[in-house]
Amino acid sequence: MVTLLFFSGTGNTLWAAKQIAQPLGEGAEVLNIASEMLKPPGIIAAEKAVILFPAYAFQMPDMVRRFILRTEFRSPYIAALVTYGTDPGGALAEARRLFRKKKQALSYAGRIPAVENFIPLFGPPGKRTVEKRLALQAAASAEAARAVAEGRANRVWSVRPLAAFISTLFRLGKRFFVRGYRALDICNGCGICARVCPAGAVTLENGRPVFSSACEHCQGCLNWCPRRAIRYLRMKPDSPRWHHPGVAAAELFREELRNESGKEDKIRGWKR
Repeated sequence: MVTLLFFSGTGNTLWAAKQIAQPLGEGAEVLNIASEMLKPPGIIAAEKAVILFPAYAFQMPDMVRRFILRTEFRSPYIAALVTYGTDPGGALAEARRLFRKKKQALSYAGRIPAVENFIPLFGPPGKRTVEKRLALQAAASAEAARAVAEGRANRVWSVRPLAAFISTLFRLGKRFFVRGYRALDICNGCGICARVCPAGAVTLENGRPVFSSACEHCQGCLNWCPRRAIRYLRMKPDSPRWHHPGVAAAELFREELRNESGKEDKIRGWKR
């Protein structure tokens, strides 16, 4: 049995998780870390455990870090896979350090290139870039599936000074960076932004989104908004947005939101 645990804002990492789970057969289950964090700390006892997460400013998301530290892993084989648009930095090195802190070994670490989703900084991806990155993501996901199936092992450096410096600055400034998010007057209060937010950092007040310091800066709210009504800092309102075409917004909803909205708990591509 293989348990794949993912964190995803715009669908890049969820898509990779589904692609990796498919060839692993019926014994593979895909779980949303955002949903697991709403439950008491648990135990992962699968034969193989795979944690998938994006790199944000050369680090793993805070929620993933907290999930690893609070969860008891009884799996003899643990893999960490990072999706990234520009550079994964020290995200995998951080994963190795966290498991060493828990006196466990990270068996395998892999990189999966994806489409960059931080549009306020890098701009919207062009068509050719999207095509190229999607092809790279598909190939890397297939290779990761083979690595997990075969139980491959490798090593990753646990010290990345420059990445650690940049990620520390990002972590310290996160609560202030959230002030850059704004909802425009064209917002119709549909609530998609609140539903896709893995951190629960977006709430609706009087039909308008309010952003809290719990924000992971996954860009899910900005990129999934059907009216492009959310912008960050001086980002142009009409800028194109990005979310993975192979993932539906409802697949990213935390479990209690899927249940409240009447969505089936077994959604496309998942085994629960």
